[in-house]
Amino acid sequence: MTALRTAAFGMALLAGGWLALAATPAAARQVDSFKTGNWNGNAYVDDATGKFASCVASVSYVNGITLSVQVDGSYNWFLGFSSPNWTLKVGSSFTLSYRIDRGDWRQGTATVIDATLARMPMPADGYIITRFRRGQAMFIHDGQRSYDFRLTGTSRLMARLADCVRVNAARYGAGPAIAGAAPPEQPAQEDDGGEAAPDPKLQIEATQALFNLMGKARLSGLSFIDEDDRTEDYQGVHAVAGNAARLLAAHIFEEGDYASEQQLMAAMISDSAKTCEGAFQSGSQRRSVDGASLLTGFSRCVGDARSLEERYVVAPRGKGGVYVFAVADTRITAGEGAPLAPYPLDDETLFAAAAAAAR
Repeated sequence: MTALRTAAFGMALLAGGWLALAATPAAARQVDSFKTGNWNGNAYVDDATGKFASCVASVSYVNGITLSVQVDGSYNWFLGFSSPNWTLKVGSSFTLSYRIDRGDWRQGTATVIDATLARMPMPADGYIITRFRRGQAMFIHDGQRSYDFRLTGTSRLMARLADCVRVNAARYGAGPAIAGAAPPEQPAQEDDGGEAAPDPKLQIEATQALFNLMGKARLSGLSFIDEDDRTEDYQGVHAVAGNAARLLAAHIFEEGDYASEQQLMAAMISDSAKTCEGAFQSGSQRRSVDGASLLTGFSRCVGDARSLEERYVVAPRGKGGVYVFAVADTRITAGEGAPLAPYPLDDETLFAAAAAAAR
């Protein structure tokens, strides 16, 4: 979209834009409002029929674009992108590619419903909704440039929007669904969610090991992350802790669960390579640290304003099998979320801490 490439983006979503999202096809009237985190929301009815139309919540980003989430009475949901400086052709449409965290790239069709706002229907299935709720970042590509949006508070947002629809549809009666809702979309085969739930005993053991690693490395400012609050990439991992700039993970592979330590390392590096859209580097090395034989590795993806460096340690486990420790450091030098950088953690400190935590 030309506007996404050239507009001098503003900072606020105009009230007219909110009404343009809600008014389908007749004029809309605001009947309720709410706030959750940084998101501001409203409920609308069709001004002609008095029937409930939709609930819309919005947040503005430092890149100038305002992101909106809209849910109608049939629980179809849409994303809206707005800037008061855009002059779009109403009724035109264009293709946007999007992904959440390291998920697959998917495509949607955005339609211009106001000169300053375009709306894209989202798939009506739990897979994408779950990614949106649990994700940390959403990436949008318009064919020439990419834009990223930090997904802060989206789990609470989607619950609040669902409650907004339930209450106001009951109060005013649900009107017709918004035209153009996307059909259900099946998840990719590799993400079918059919894996068994993690073993609670291994979760406890891995959590203790990760706690020990953090203490040995003198890492602070990191909090353990519950399964429900993790991104899709970390679902099923035995223990995860982190903050905006750094994530740490610990997972236990028991004997028989893997072919070799080298295979585990290759799989982690390969996964990082598949999702990198910048310059990629990687490597691995066997090291002896405090009497323990560790297989260590790294991957580094460097883009224009964002880089991701991941370091891995495969350490022998006394009970058999191995611990896999991973550290993912994100650095942002420009754009949304900048500046962002983790507290320094050198390799020697990390490897010594991993060796001690695995004992």
